[in-house]
Amino acid sequence: MPTREKPIDIVLILLKHLNQRNPDPTPQSNPDPTPQSNPDLLHNTLKKIKAVLEDIKDDSIPRFNHCNEALIEKLTQLESYIADEDNIKDNINWIEENLGEIQDLKTRIQRLELGKKPPQEDQSVDEANKDSRDWLQLRVEENILNSPAMVHLQRSYDVLDIQLKLCLLCLAIFPQEKVKKKSLIYWWIGEGLISKSRVKSAEEVGEGVFLKLIEKGLIQPYSKNQKKPIVDGCTTHPWVRRMLIAAAKKANFFDFDDAGKINVDNNNALNSQRVCLVVGSGSLREEELFTIFNVNVDYLSLKAKLFSKFRKLVVVQLGRWQNSTEHHIEVDGEEFLKELGAQKHLRYLSLHGISRITALPPSIVKCINLEILDLRACHNLERLPSDIGALRKLTHLDVSQCYLLESMPKGIEKIASLQVLKGFVIGHSRKNPCKLGDLGQLKKLRKLSIHIGSNAVTEEGELNKLKEITSLRILTISWGQVGMKTTPNGQAPQLTETASFTMRSFSFPPKLVKLDLRCLPQEKAPEWLKPSNMEELKRLYIRGGKLVCLDPEENKKWKVEILRLKYLKNLKLEGKILQKDFPDLVYFENIGPYLDDDTQYEMNVEWNNAEGWEELRRKLESTSTIRRENQDKDERAGTLSAYE
Repeated sequence: MPTREKPIDIVLILLKHLNQRNPDPTPQSNPDPTPQSNPDLLHNTLKKIKAVLEDIKDDSIPRFNHCNEALIEKLTQLESYIADEDNIKDNINWIEENLGEIQDLKTRIQRLELGKKPPQEDQSVDEANKDSRDWLQLRVEENILNSPAMVHLQRSYDVLDIQLKLCLLCLAIFPQEKVKKKSLIYWWIGEGLISKSRVKSAEEVGEGVFLKLIEKGLIQPYSKNQKKPIVDGCTTHPWVRRMLIAAAKKANFFDFDDAGKINVDNNNALNSQRVCLVVGSGSLREEELFTIFNVNVDYLSLKAKLFSKFRKLVVVQLGRWQNSTEHHIEVDGEEFLKELGAQKHLRYLSLHGISRITALPPSIVKCINLEILDLRACHNLERLPSDIGALRKLTHLDVSQCYLLESMPKGIEKIASLQVLKGFVIGHSRKNPCKLGDLGQLKKLRKLSIHIGSNAVTEEGELNKLKEITSLRILTISWGQVGMKTTPNGQAPQLTETASFTMRSFSFPPKLVKLDLRCLPQEKAPEWLKPSNMEELKRLYIRGGKLVCLDPEENKKWKVEILRLKYLKNLKLEGKILQKDFPDLVYFENIGPYLDDDTQYEMNVEWNNAEGWEELRRKLESTSTIRRENQDKDERAGTLSAYE
């Protein structure tokens, strides 16, 4: 089998051709700039490609093998066109067009050779392979851009007002997968693309923008459950995304290369004031950037004094924007955070899902314009700054799923602008923590999530102060390991003191519209879980725990429209009772505990009112039958094992 030609071999042949035809490759005075009238352009390009290929080490060949096919194809065609002296004039246009593409391939290979960090090596190869496939489709995409359908899409974009255009352009950097609505809206707020109005918060304005983009068909609503009436994410059609990339590049909104990929050489991305971190990114340039967005880097190696070099940053999204926990991000140290205080204009900081961050630096309280601080799922986070109350403009603070936090620092209740507080810990601390009752001072608080830790210490009257937060509309309560304590002499286990308090002592604001309960620690429904205590409630979610039944209340019906139940293996439901107690129900979901895949699917129920109550009864009866069959199997298996 003959040895396959390599790009370097073809380059040497081409250089030999040129040298034979033009022994002295000196620029002529001919004003015609074509490659044949001025062979220097072609000659120099080939010499540069030769130098790049010679410098590439053998151990790095897997990184650029995916570019070989494209480069060999172009160089082979170039060889045939140059060698064809009879038709050389007819071929000049082809050489002009493809010389630029060959130069792009040279640059792409050169970038691949310039250091990838070891933790990203495998991902780099995958990304590079994808880039190459995309590049090879570039001519097809260019034809698509000129198609009637794409022209129609472009017109739909052109007629948008400036706010919708800018908000939509943000989607250009995301791959074709689900984008969380919340992440988008936070970004829009951070960049000042949306702001509060006289009657709506900035987040509510963002919700309106999101819905308008859906209505115009420029983004597609995304939900795993097609019947679910609430949309929490979106995707973009490939053609829309291609149109957005072209528009974003033209407007210098982002730096894209000719293949429509994010420019990985941040030092040469001089046009845009936004930098995207992607696999293979170079160091951040020290320009007047105002946005840094991590698109797909899962191992961040950031310089200690990174933030001291920038003065106009308004958005720093280093954390996860995806909803899935499979997207794990690590940092190699916390030193880069120390200079955060230099960011006087910073409005949005996300470290969502980043591991190995144990504390925020004290300097963060100098970020006097910070509005959104997203620390969700920073699993190593142990404490917040003691003077966090100095962040007077903070509207959103999310520390949910930060399980090492033992309490909340005093001073949070002084942040009068706070609208969203997630992950508030009722725990045990020897110091003077912020208490639930202190939050009554927050007159703008709309969303609150509370985590009751395993060592929580609280007074019974403290839990009743929740009703004093009259602005509250959405509430989440989760319990840690607070359930049953062991008892001597084989007595039945009993609820811990904390769990007992929480089962009888909560009182709720009068205008609560959504309640989300997680890991309820007892079988009986809490005394406060009654429709008379929450007359405005429209959404009720219960996830996990020991709950057996939803106790009805005489002469009082729920006004709940959306009821979602998950992982409640002991819960018994009947369609007739649901219809009686929840007459206004529009959407119902019951996700059973994890079993094998087939049984899991059969145990899940999803229903909306368009199907009718009879269908809901049928579905619930079917799952009850499956549940009984599984219980019988378990009992028989237990009996057999006892005899073995």
